Amino acid sequence: MKRSRRLRAMVAAACGLWGWLAPAAAQEAAPPETVDLAAVVGLVREASPRLAAERQSVAIAEAERIGAAAHPNPTVGYSYFRPAGGAQTVFEGSRQQQFGVDLPLLVGGQRAARMDAAERGVDAARARVLAGGSTLTAEAAGGYVDLLAAQEQVGLFTAAVDELTRLRTIIVGREASGVASRYDVTRIEVELGNTRAKLEDARARVADRAGTLAALLGFPRWRPRAQGTLSPLDIAAPAAATDRAATSPATVAAVREEEAARAGIEVAKRERIPTPTFSLGRTWTSDPFGAANFAGVSVEIPILDDRRGPQAKAEAQAIQANLRRQLVQAETAANLDRLAQVISLRKASLEQFERESARRIPGMKQMAEDAYRLGRGTILELLDAVRSRYELQLSRVDLAAALLDAQVRYLALSGDLENRVVGAAR
Repeated sequence: MKRSRRLRAMVAAACGLWGWLAPAAAQEAAPPETVDLAAVVGLVREASPRLAAERQSVAIAEAERIGAAAHPNPTVGYSYFRPAGGAQTVFEGSRQQQFGVDLPLLVGGQRAARMDAAERGVDAARARVLAGGSTLTAEAAGGYVDLLAAQEQVGLFTAAVDELTRLRTIIVGREASGVASRYDVTRIEVELGNTRAKLEDARARVADRAGTLAALLGFPRWRPRAQGTLSPLDIAAPAAATDRAATSPATVAAVREEEAARAGIEVAKRERIPTPTFSLGRTWTSDPFGAANFAGVSVEIPILDDRRGPQAKAEAQAIQANLRRQLVQAETAANLDRLAQVISLRKASLEQFERESARRIPGMKQMAEDAYRLGRGTILELLDAVRSRYELQLSRVDLAAALLDAQVRYLALSGDLENRVVGAAR
């Protein structure tokens, strides 16, 4: 029993320590070496130091809410008087003491206005975090698509090098038997060297894309490898841009910012009302003893400063927030409409490619090689067929990557990427 209690205490202490060390632990925890799209989205949400730093703005806003709910502190005063010569015109006695308490009272509704503005500030901070997370998710998902496309290109160039190496062996054998010329051997070797250079360049792009994704998520010394295929997401036809823009994280954040700014106007109005201070105290003398209680009230007279400046500033900030909200909503609607059109056109391009070109790629290889073996084609025609076949495959990678990138950015901008990708993975 004692061991069980001791174990529970150790677990509780460890949990408490983890609460303090969670951000550092999240940054130091090693992310997986191989990730798919759902894993990348999950890393942004759960382990990204960049987003963890953004979440602290919510804690700051919640701390401001605590301060807004506080009442003014009373002021306690004590005074000691002693005659310093001359006639005793103030009091009779050798000394006098005074003790008093001053209590400001917010009678103009300042506290309620501050609390409401602080609550709007918390909502705005949370909305900003969601909008920032959506933007970061879009960038990370786009980085994943770029990395996956670069890896596909490496695979294609690797296959091209293997095929050219095989053809070189065949052509060298044909030269030895007198069927092929030395030019054929030289030409295949030049093509092989050029393709190997393209392969190394593609590998450099993979390293660059992996490093970019690691830097974007904030994981040093992480070189991820993307897994999955460049297959378009199975999503419904995009809805009207204006409808999706209203619920976009960016628009919601702008709306919450406008609400917080409008709440600031009410705070500024309430702060213009003077705060009265009530005083209670007691004064007494010694030698001889005498005592008196006193009560009073003091209030500021707003003659020289009527605090119109803070109110004018709050009103200007509200107008600015309103204009910013309109701009964000318009930009979001325009971007959603643009991405919807891009998705439609790129999907049509990919379908046309699959229908007209992709199905002919496998036959090109055998036809070109058979023609060269039978002497009906030259080495240039053989290499052109090899090059054309891999260029078509590279074109398909570019088309599929462009479509997938547009889809994930559309979903991220509309706020549906995490639900769509992570929910499908589950």
